Amino acid sequence: MENIQSLFLTYGYLFVFLYLFCGLIGVPAAEESFLLFVGITLSQITEADPPLRLSVCILMAVLGASSGMVSAYLIACYIGEPFIVRYGKYIGLTKQRWEKARRRFQKHTFLAIIAGYFIPGIRQINPYLAGLSRARFITYLSASLLGAWVWATIFLSLGYFAGNQIHRFIGFGLFHVILIGAILFIGFVIITIIQFRRKK
Repeated sequence: MENIQSLFLTYGYLFVFLYLFCGLIGVPAAEESFLLFVGITLSQITEADPPLRLSVCILMAVLGASSGMVSAYLIACYIGEPFIVRYGKYIGLTKQRWEKARRRFQKHTFLAIIAGYFIPGIRQINPYLAGLSRARFITYLSASLLGAWVWATIFLSLGYFAGNQIHRFIGFGLFHVILIGAILFIGFVIITIIQFRRKK
């Protein structure tokens, strides 16, 4: 993360754009972690650091992510399904993922694009599915921009808020740690029970 922070402080908004562009066309990258980290870094910027703003970072994140989505869409339009099926494994697009994503995508195209931003793997598959299925470009572009805006705003803002509030957590005592641990454990148990029942 130190390297990412250094690159972000050196290249600023351009780095945000390129990182998300590459992530959305299929280059392996932890986009949510990156956005959270950028948000935290923004909250800790001093006068000695470059003047970087949260609002502009959100804009560049939206442009980078949506540009990656459009590029992947165009790639799929021109190279076709055989190429994707053969080489998709290199971007995490296995045959099983391909079929599962295709079925979901065909039912709810607009919502699939927006919701897909929040699901790693599906986020990279959706634009290729849209291109292969020849989804209407205006609809696809609208969903890509809206989804990117919601997604980037949430994670950058969460990171920014966490960074501004981090000093409060430094004073946490043993009671607070135990309480948080208990809440997380209960949540984990509930989720596990729900998933187990669904499998039945």
